[in-house]
Amino acid sequence: MLKNQTLMMAAAVLALSACSKAPAPAAAETAAPAVEAAPVAAGIEGCAKAVLAQAPGELLQATLKSESAGKVWEFEVKQADGKLLDIECSDTAGTIVETETRVASAADPAFAAKAKVDEATATKTATDKVPGTIERVEYEVEPDGKVSYEFDIKGANGDVRVEVDAETGAIVEESPELLEIGNV
Repeated sequence: MLKNQTLMMAAAVLALSACSKAPAPAAAETAAPAVEAAPVAAGIEGCAKAVLAQAPGELLQATLKSESAGKVWEFEVKQADGKLLDIECSDTAGTIVETETRVASAADPAFAAKAKVDEATATKTATDKVPGTIERVEYEVEPDGKVSYEFDIKGANGDVRVEVDAETGAIVEESPELLEIGNV
């Protein structure tokens, strides 16, 4: 289990390494007209702050994923009451993208009441899409009440998260993992 302090130290190291830049030239040396600067990524530190502001608790893990809309940090947060949340934050904007509630198993009443696809079928769907070794399975209740299986798969081309809708059996998301801090 990763403590907040350890995660924040890791975040600080990553943030500092990403921020090392050469000093800006003096005004007299700048001949080109001013150009609007590209947006600066919020990164792990900005996202960790946004996540904890929304859902105070202990950060257990942070994973940087590549999604169609860009890079996203997914934080696993354990709240004081024991509730587990997976909260996604845009690496660029530092805003919360999605909050999912994680339950202990497919037998959890919130999950079982809606699931029509069993775990074995969802596992086959995920590994047919991304062949490899399943390292972890999570059972999630989405913000809209839908339920899904989320598989962490170690494949030939690296680690990938594959989310399978537990009601339809369709793949909802396939996201390469770029970096993972912590281990739960």
